[in-house]
Amino acid sequence: MVTAGKGKKMTRFRIGKRRSMRKKAVVPVQFWIAGSPEGHLAHTMDLTNDGVRLGGFQIDLRVGDKIEIQYRKKRALFQVSWITAREGSLEKHMGAKCLESGKQVWGEQFPHKPDEYEEPE
Repeated sequence: MVTAGKGKKMTRFRIGKRRSMRKKAVVPVQFWIAGSPEGHLAHTMDLTNDGVRLGGFQIDLRVGDKIEIQYRKKRALFQVSWITAREGSLEKHMGAKCLESGKQVWGEQFPHKPDEYEEPE
């Protein structure tokens, strides 16, 4: 918290790295690791114009791997930005950035407004 005159406390907000808003959406997708014919199932957790957070998969991936994601009949090439394993589960989550600028896999554009988040005390 930041104090703003006469003992009043104001919450301090920071601007995040995102260029567009995130939209929470859980939809099934299929993805392929570049160079592999084998498809894998996952689900989205949230979406942006140029990225996605996926969950519900168990295969081994590395940061930097290129994957092709398909939603309905649209496909785009993404690069894995981060991966986490769920505690007590084999399920993993990943963040991926779209490598095909301007390509819209999700069927809609999201507002170009950075996220604000509250800074912890």
